[in-house]
Amino acid sequence: MKALIFDIIHGGDYIAKKLMDRGYDVYCVDVYRYAKQEIKDRIIEMGANLSEEAPAGEYALLLAPSHCPVDMFLRDDVIVDKRVTFHQAVGEFIDDKRFRIEVTGVKGKTSLCYMLAHILDKAGKKVFLHTSRGQGQYVNGEHRIDKLMSIAPTSLLVLPEGDYDVMVTEVSLGGSGKADIAVITNLLEDYGIAKNTGKASTSKASILTDNINIVESSECEFWKGFGKDVIGYGGRVRVNGSPRLGEPLDITIDYGGKHDVRFGEGFLGLEYIHAIDAALTICEQMSIPKDVMISALESFRGIPGRGEISKENGIWTVTERNPGISHISIGSTLSTMKRMDALDGLTVILDPVNRRVCDKLDIEQIMDVIDKYDVKLIFLNDGKDVTIPEGTKTILKFIKEGFQ
Repeated sequence: MKALIFDIIHGGDYIAKKLMDRGYDVYCVDVYRYAKQEIKDRIIEMGANLSEEAPAGEYALLLAPSHCPVDMFLRDDVIVDKRVTFHQAVGEFIDDKRFRIEVTGVKGKTSLCYMLAHILDKAGKKVFLHTSRGQGQYVNGEHRIDKLMSIAPTSLLVLPEGDYDVMVTEVSLGGSGKADIAVITNLLEDYGIAKNTGKASTSKASILTDNINIVESSECEFWKGFGKDVIGYGGRVRVNGSPRLGEPLDITIDYGGKHDVRFGEGFLGLEYIHAIDAALTICEQMSIPKDVMISALESFRGIPGRGEISKENGIWTVTERNPGISHISIGSTLSTMKRMDALDGLTVILDPVNRRVCDKLDIEQIMDVIDKYDVKLIFLNDGKDVTIPEGTKTILKFIKEGFQ
């Protein structure tokens, strides 16, 4: 039997190995024609076929990521019996028996994963954390990153060995459907994928499992439409007082009773409220004690490069390093700044340059967001210095980088 794999950038080589183990004659196609040489070398070394166009013939399977516009790369002389998405293949091939939490969504995936890892570490669990920042053990409040890897669903097939109590994994579009706990942080916008031939929601729904599924409460009915039971999160965190830039938050959480917590030292604590809310529901399912939860929230110091706050020469700087930067995330952060009464004198600096990030920025949509909040915008090219406009009180710097 022959199998055809489109797109080797997002883990096609991992799929190829699994198919070859099952006796398939595998043909890998670098449809975008910019795969790294190391990926090509791995494919050739394992004995699979590699080309930039699909060889003519009949194939039992065609496998591709859900965001790949397959029909753009097919010709009439390529006959396919069955199409399979990468996340469907992952669900078929994965055999990792360790307790695994998979997290997807439009916004807040990395924040929630770090929050969960910190809480579970405080609970005495041995935690492995895989996010767009990298992967490695999370221990004593620190993510010891030892490898950088895509968060494509195929990454779940090559998680490292180790006697971890919990595997906390961020995935971009969809998941395995085999997690112990599956989380969809939110949908926000059901954007088009694969040249608008599909929707993000259909792909993300692949994460839903027969075990525990946790989604935002306002989206419960939508996700139930995919045939799985879901538990809603939300409404268990209250922000007290008037938040101000550079000051920690006073919050009240509902977890085995009401508890006051001081949160957010040195980072934008408001950006983590949804993550806290989701974590409360997840940890409740895992029977994490309330004293552990409170201690973990008070000791959490955010994600390096995500909403980091500093001040120099009287000017505040908020830094957001994220592969998922878009008009949505920029708008969300500006909304947070507005809530802290920090829009006056705010300049946005945007550095969109990173070839490892697959989705592109929609400049028109970004300009609409900038106009809505009436702030200044500077594009940073190749990291070069820029002149900060006179009267700037706060710099909000977005750097689109990471591993998707």
